[in-house]
Amino acid sequence: MADKTTRIKEAQKYLAKGQLGKAIAKWEKLVQEFPDGNNYNFIGDLYLKNDDKKNAVESFQKAANIFRQEGFSLKTLALFKKILNVNPADAAALYALGELSEEKELITDAIKYYLAAADSLAKEGRKGELFDIYKKILSLSPSNIPLRIKVAETLFKEGLKSDAAKEHLYIAGIYENKGDIPKAKESYRKAIGMQPLNKDAVVGLSCLYEKTGGIDEAIELMKEASVLFPEDVDVLMRAAELSLLRNSTENAKDYLSRVNELEPKNAKARRLLGEIYSKEGLKEKAVEELNLLGDIYYDRGAQKEALACYNDAIEIAPDNDYLYEQTAELGGEHKKEVPEFIESTGPAEGIEAAKDEESGRISIKAEKTVDKIFTEADIFCRYGLFSEAQALLEGLKLRVPENIDLHLRLKTIYSELDNKEAVVTECLILSGLFKRSGDTENSEKALREGYEISPSDPRLSEKGFTALIETTSRASKGFEEFSGAAAGEEGIGGDYEKELAKADFYARQGLAQEALRILLELQRLLPENRDIAERLEALGERPEISSVTETPEAKEKTEMSFEFLEGKEESPDVPSCAGETPQGKEIPEEGLEDMEYKDFPISKDEIMKATEMPKPMLGDDVLEIFQEFKEGLEPKLLEPKLDDEETEMHYNLGVAYKEMGLVDDAINEFQTVGNNKKRFLQSSSILGLCYMEKGLYSIAIDLLTRTLESARESDESYWSIKYDLAEAYEKNNNPKKALELYTEVYGWNAKFRDVSDKVGLKTTQAAKNPEKDKTTKKKSRISYL
Repeated sequence: MADKTTRIKEAQKYLAKGQLGKAIAKWEKLVQEFPDGNNYNFIGDLYLKNDDKKNAVESFQKAANIFRQEGFSLKTLALFKKILNVNPADAAALYALGELSEEKELITDAIKYYLAAADSLAKEGRKGELFDIYKKILSLSPSNIPLRIKVAETLFKEGLKSDAAKEHLYIAGIYENKGDIPKAKESYRKAIGMQPLNKDAVVGLSCLYEKTGGIDEAIELMKEASVLFPEDVDVLMRAAELSLLRNSTENAKDYLSRVNELEPKNAKARRLLGEIYSKEGLKEKAVEELNLLGDIYYDRGAQKEALACYNDAIEIAPDNDYLYEQTAELGGEHKKEVPEFIESTGPAEGIEAAKDEESGRISIKAEKTVDKIFTEADIFCRYGLFSEAQALLEGLKLRVPENIDLHLRLKTIYSELDNKEAVVTECLILSGLFKRSGDTENSEKALREGYEISPSDPRLSEKGFTALIETTSRASKGFEEFSGAAAGEEGIGGDYEKELAKADFYARQGLAQEALRILLELQRLLPENRDIAERLEALGERPEISSVTETPEAKEKTEMSFEFLEGKEESPDVPSCAGETPQGKEIPEEGLEDMEYKDFPISKDEIMKATEMPKPMLGDDVLEIFQEFKEGLEPKLLEPKLDDEETEMHYNLGVAYKEMGLVDDAINEFQTVGNNKKRFLQSSSILGLCYMEKGLYSIAIDLLTRTLESARESDESYWSIKYDLAEAYEKNNNPKKALELYTEVYGWNAKFRDVSDKVGLKTTQAAKNPEKDKTTKKKSRISYL
């Protein structure tokens, strides 16, 4: 097999002849056998000369990765700069430069590169990688609100609503800590709008209302939450406690009873319910709750609390034998005198009476009223949970099959779910119900609505709808106006109802500006639409529109829209992160015969310039966010060193990160501690372990060796570091050095960790695998560096 030098000469001949394609093929074969950074870099230059930018960038990337692993940081920077000259928006190169900047603790530069990389990934649609970068940026400045808002908008735009809601929830917490209550409330509302079933957001907003004196708002919110989270004990308990603040005992009893059904041994719920019954004079129920509460404490071994409950119950019901038995067992003072035995003259009657009394105690869950179900369904609709509302209302069909309000609600829900067949079904049912009640006008309206939704539905033909249209003056003015409005709505892309629903949602959540923006745009497209005009007036706007007589249909449509319709929050357009960048300069055409393989075809001047990191192009929107970062970061960067308190904070944070498996974050914290004398040995030794976890054994060996030099041999920490150093050598495939260090530790303390096992194992391995003949001539290693 030809050696590397021979292969290079063969490839060089093709270059001299101008046969670039064959030269590249030769170099590709060569690099498979000798995959080093120099070879990949030279192939990249050849591809670039051949105007193959894609393969050129790939080759430069491979070269940069190799040099980076080998610790040649300047050559790595030079190669990434070459990549950006070819493609200024190369996400991998920008991200790598961000990492290199972060390693050098140039946080401002790191953020700049990460933002540019995120912009490139966004344009390429690489969603998964994009959000990893955003998380990395946020970890560098977790309290940066503008960036978090941008991340939330991007997540929502990509359909990741729960993640977007989490970001707004985090932002709400930042605002709340700063004391900016209005913005905190707005962020909580946005989180709920994006993810209605986000319990943390609902409870957080409720707590904020309570904290600022808005008890009624908090109660109303938790009332809705109890419908959204019907089996969540925390939600129900909070709803009960808030109700008690307003002395709404009936609601509190309802919530607490539901808690008891879910968690029969919830002591807090039993206690509150017992207190309510006691205040209301319902002695029997109060005793029952106190009795159950005492049993709960008794089962938990809390005898003192149990005895107190039983004693309280005895004060209310002094004739309860069970309570006396329990207090006697627990050492209480209550003793009940045994009453004189009185023979029962009617045992059968007594038994029956007892049965009746016992049956009276059985709690049968009361069936919800129709109005209550309607209220819960409306709440579901308000939060866009139409499937849940549908399930709730369909259960009413058997109970109240002829309830017009029920079918109106179902029709709206089916429309939101785009179930045309079900909508037509409800239209037919409503038509029949209206006709039966003598309301011919609304009966015909329902049929018309069904026909507009599905003209070909055979059920409408059976109803003779064609004849109906002819007999009711199809071309009448009112119907023309209705049709005209529908046509206009279709003219804006069929999104009229959705946009209107979005505006309704924003208005309900208190986001007036967002609602106003949507309504004004709709009014521009449909200037005579009465629904839009009424909503604008409700928001304080008095638009100039043509005077159009409102038809009953329009009025009904408006009311139904506000009551039932619910849209999804609009995703704001996310501004791009980086602006247009100039194309990289191509290498000037030169004679291929002049291209010779050199050690590293980048001049010293180019390498020195690489220390000045190439600046990515940032657009105005990202530049604004970047300035926010800079203002928050620069004061910290100007500090010459950390004080003891800050050192301790970073050290403890590093330990916590390592315990949680966040090795990269731990490394960052321990590197921040740096050479601080107070924590140098501890942070450096743990940092070495972190490097080992990452597989960076050479770096770990270098660090632990330097750390060992600073430790005193008389301290146990010295031997602990030496043991870790031995382990690093072992994992770096240097068993001889590892055995040497393990043996030294063994000589100090044979019982230290598992050093005796290590020494025994390494000695056995050395005996089984003796070193090869040391006189064997080693091959000379050619270096092109």
